[in-house]
Amino acid sequence: MIASLRRTFVIVFLISVSAAHAAPETQPVQKPAPPPPPVIVIDPGHGGKDPGAISKAKIREKDVVLAISKKLSQALKKKIGAKIFFTRAADQFVTLDYRNRFANQKQCDLFLSVHANASPNKKAEGLEIYYLNRATDSSSSRLAARENAGAPKQEKEIEGILSDLIQAAVTEESAELSQQVRKSLQRRVMKKFGVKDVEVKTALFYVLVGAKCPSLLIETGFITNPKEGKRLKSAGFQKGLADAIAEGVATYLAGLNNPKGDL
Repeated sequence: MIASLRRTFVIVFLISVSAAHAAPETQPVQKPAPPPPPVIVIDPGHGGKDPGAISKAKIREKDVVLAISKKLSQALKKKIGAKIFFTRAADQFVTLDYRNRFANQKQCDLFLSVHANASPNKKAEGLEIYYLNRATDSSSSRLAARENAGAPKQEKEIEGILSDLIQAAVTEESAELSQQVRKSLQRRVMKKFGVKDVEVKTALFYVLVGAKCPSLLIETGFITNPKEGKRLKSAGFQKGLADAIAEGVATYLAGLNNPKGDL
């Protein structure tokens, strides 16, 4: 019996020694927390007592851009899980000054102002994407003057503010964002919906001056062109437009997360 006890003791001792010299248990590697969703402010142009451009068929800019903006919100949430804020979510009047101040209060990552274009030339057509800089051409200047109506600062004051902003990284980022949105619109809406062209331009839009993040003003078509005005009212076109813009935004943000040159 003593021999049996000795064997048991030796076995227990060996197990204890083996356990003491065993490699410590590795702690499970904790995955880094996912980045917070991008915050995007969508700015449907005009509203309330300010109808924006109105076509002969009584299509009002303020109505179509609000519809497009709501579809854009859905597309951005689905595509990138974005957190969305609206400068206006109903038919209400808000000032230009309020719009960019609101964007800064929300500390947004992107600011997208949605509009519909107008021209005395009823044949004028196409989509235009603007970011803040001195006007590309005379038509851009005229458009900016129309969209800036009611702004508390005159154009000379805007140019003074812009002199600092031009040197800031936000201008370059807005330019890159505009190109990604343009490519997506060209790929997804031009042929499908018969859009003539998608151009990137610059102008002194007051609503973009105060935003401290990449910002675009998107003219979704000429409401004064009978063909484009009708198309702007179409739910199918509105959704296609929204999906294409969201895809461009997603591509731009993916580029920020994976800059060129990273291994």
